[in-house]
Amino acid sequence: MFRRIRSYCLFGIKAVPVSVEVDASQGLPGFTLVGLPDNAVRESRERVVSAIRSIGKVVTGFRTTVNLSPADLRKEGSALDLPLAIGMLVSTGEINVEEVERYVFVGELSLDGLLKPVRGVLSIAMGLPRDSENILVIPRANASEASLVEGLHYVCADSLRECVEFLEGGGGSKPSIASGIQTRPQPPSLEVPDFKNVVGMEGVKRALEVAASGAHNFLLVGSPGAGKTLCARCLPGILPDMTDEEVLETTRIHSCARRSGDSAEFRPVVVRPFRTPHHSASMVSLVGGGARLLPGEASLAHNGVLFLDELPEFNRTVLEALREPMEDGFISVSRASGTVVWPARFMMGSAMNPCPCGFAMDPKRVCTCLPDARKRYREKISGPLLDRIDIQVSVPPMEAGALVDNRKCESSAEIRKRVCAARAIQRQRFKDLPFKSNAEMSSECAKKFAGMSPEVERFAVSAADRMNLSARGFYRMLKVSRTIADMREAPNVEVVDISEALRYRTIN
Repeated sequence: MFRRIRSYCLFGIKAVPVSVEVDASQGLPGFTLVGLPDNAVRESRERVVSAIRSIGKVVTGFRTTVNLSPADLRKEGSALDLPLAIGMLVSTGEINVEEVERYVFVGELSLDGLLKPVRGVLSIAMGLPRDSENILVIPRANASEASLVEGLHYVCADSLRECVEFLEGGGGSKPSIASGIQTRPQPPSLEVPDFKNVVGMEGVKRALEVAASGAHNFLLVGSPGAGKTLCARCLPGILPDMTDEEVLETTRIHSCARRSGDSAEFRPVVVRPFRTPHHSASMVSLVGGGARLLPGEASLAHNGVLFLDELPEFNRTVLEALREPMEDGFISVSRASGTVVWPARFMMGSAMNPCPCGFAMDPKRVCTCLPDARKRYREKISGPLLDRIDIQVSVPPMEAGALVDNRKCESSAEIRKRVCAARAIQRQRFKDLPFKSNAEMSSECAKKFAGMSPEVERFAVSAADRMNLSARGFYRMLKVSRTIADMREAPNVEVVDISEALRYRTIN
């Protein structure tokens, strides 16, 4: 007989409904699978038949035809193992399931019938209607993802046998109803350095506080060993908690990037990501793509920080690929099979030396680089990319005496309170707008919310002309000024705010 089983397939981070249509009829035994399956799906027959045999059922005596609809969408991964097994069992009459159309099946089968986790379950759960007429059946290892979608009806199983017992009504269990996000963000781990252990560098700490308060991009330039990377790694300790919406957005991306069959339990991403790719990273690893169209580091840093240490050592073509997501907040990758869009709203942090030898800004050591070598080194970072970096700060080398100073410095927890207060002001300001922070504002909104008086506006225009700021640079300066004003809880941007914001662009 013919049976249609509901399932889903991933295309980027989007979950696309797929119907597994199984027709088992009398005739010469055989198996035909159509509907643009990839190798993993095409090989599923061997896994499914072995898993079915492990529970004492036989489905090999029929002429079986399987169609994966829609037929023009390429199906990838092993998540269609479970719906294929259920379809073969139902169509051959081995099991009897009432209202099988209510269920959506996703899962990979091992040869002994165990269910293994698959990637993208959160995307599937978010795309499924949340009522008792739609029940998601998944491996138990994916339960933490499904539980994030409030109101979702779902069933978890460890094996094909357990799944069949539930469908036939002999398992005694009922579908669970997801309660939504319950796990709250945890304090930064001990692996995150604390600003209280960073001696001196008050100007750098202030710049990073401004960057965290408004989600601005930043660049730290200084001699080797000056503390650039240490200061940047302290940043997660002062970032505000993620909202429930941000937790779902970020976890969804990480779920889709997860390798299928990974035995480790997947946990929701409740702490803002801090991604630090090596400077040898390729363009695909940074912005996404490849044969399987997986998200890259820029998307995995969504709602968090993408930190590029030793910025000039990255391939220039790779860095140029970040220009669009830094401006737009998403990455669009087009291939012959279609176009995939991944969210990529991140703070881009970076650090670099001023020259190949690293001592061009060191007052105590002589730079040994030739002028041409220094120029070529700086030209590895293009002007358009630098123009998108709001805060550019020089990191001075520390005196040896300051390193043994026992004076107490402000801790990350104290700085974080001010950052959270500034972010709260921005949430209130943008409650009816699609922005979450000052860095995301459009040019029109940046000018509107600055609220500058005529005198302040004349000062801003005059200073921008003297510093040769581009139109983008001018509006980004206004956004940083708005953040500084928020940090002192001022309703309008004043000259003091613009002066500090301009100071953060003097490196260029």
